Order: sequence, then structure tokens, then C-alpha cells
Amino acid sequence: DQAVYENSALYQALTLTDNPELDYAARFSEDTKRLLRVTVIDLVLSTDMSRHFDMVTMVKSKVGSAVAKPSSRQSISLFESLPNRLANRRDGEAYIQNAVGVDLQDISPDQMHLIFQFALKVADIGHCMLPLDQHKFWVGNLETEFFNQGDLEKEAGVPISPLMDRTKPGPTNGSNQAGFFEVIVVPTIFLWQTLFPGSANQLQQQTMINLRFWKNNACSDHQSDVVSNS
Repeated sequence: DQAVYENSALYQALTLTDNPELDYAARFSEDTKRLLRVTVIDLVLSTDMSRHFDMVTMVKSKVGSAVAKPSSRQSISLFESLPNRLANRRDGEAYIQNAVGVDLQDISPDQMHLIFQFALKVADIGHCMLPLDQHKFWVGNLETEFFNQGDLEKEAGVPISPLMDRTKPGPTNGSNQAGFFEVIVVPTIFLWQTLFPGSANQLQQQTMINLRFWKNNACSDHQSDVVSNS
């Protein structure tokens, strides 16, 4: 099975539009309805985490060519020396300030579609960029959902999915969250910031605050207490 969560969410959402009172596209032409449906399905399926690195690679290679420095308007290399920029805040800020970002007037429809996909990808992990208390609230809910699914998998006699075994560290484990941030969240928000400088300064700063929280609590023995009490 592929994109199980995403397909389930799409089915439930699109089924709602069968109700005339909820059919927001009722006044659209049939061609527009079909285009909208295809686009929505494609965008939601693109948030499947198994496609994350393919998505990032495509955005860098196909949209990155539209990112230029103000002095030369020549293409810049996205994420050049990212670890150094993460370690050196001043250098990272200078990098962002020197980038113009994507010129939406000069991109193709395919590039625009990739931007739409990536925008939804950023929104999909958006809780990681929320103020810390709100972020911890959603991580706690995520762990509850994961452990409930793990219980059902155990009852069904199938292998328990990663992070869903309540006898093992789950999403509220500091080390697990720090790893997720460093591998997925931080590179994603830095890429978005490179494409659209200035659009995510606050999100980027909050991401780093949240990452520091998880790193500082990576060795805690009671991770659920970290989420609820800290």
C-alpha cells in the first residue's frame, strides 16, 4: 500500500463534497472541477513522507535554477554548506539576505506546481515551527495516535510500525524528535527560506528554538512528562 494516510484523508475530504451544502466547487465548470480535483489529490499525495527526499531533490534541481543572487542573477547552489550555516547563525542570516529568491514571473507551470507541492509539504510539518507549547501539544497528540495504532497492530499480529510501540521511545522522545528536526524539518524550512527569503524568518527561528528544546531533553527518562510539564 502507498500513501495510506494521505489516501484516507483525501477519500474522507472528497466524500464530504458529495453533500451539496459542502460542495464548494458546485458553481465551477466541469473542466475546472476536474482540474481542481486532480490538483488537490496530487498535492496531498506529495506530502507522503516516503517521497520527502525525492521532493526536496526535485525542488532543488528544478526550482533552484530560478533562485539568484541580487548582483549577478546567476543561479545559486541551494543548501551550500548547510551544516556550517546552522552552526553559525550570522553566516546563515547573511546567506539569506544575499539571496533574491524565486522570481515567480520567470518560472514555468511545472515549477509553479512543484512550489505548490513543497508549500503543502512545509505546512504538513508546520507544528514543528509553532511556539514551543503548541508544538509540544501536537507532538503529544501524535504519540497518542501512534501508540493507539501500535496497539491495534499488535492485536492483529502484524509488525508494529516504527515509533508506535508504546513499550519503546515514541515521538515525544527527545532524541527521536531531534533527529526528525535535523534530517527533515530544518533542511525543509531552510530550503523554503532560500526560495522565498523573508517569508519564513520567524518560522525558521522558532524551528531552531524547538530543536534546542528536544536536544536539551534528549536524555530524559520520562519523555511524556517532558511534553506535558516543561
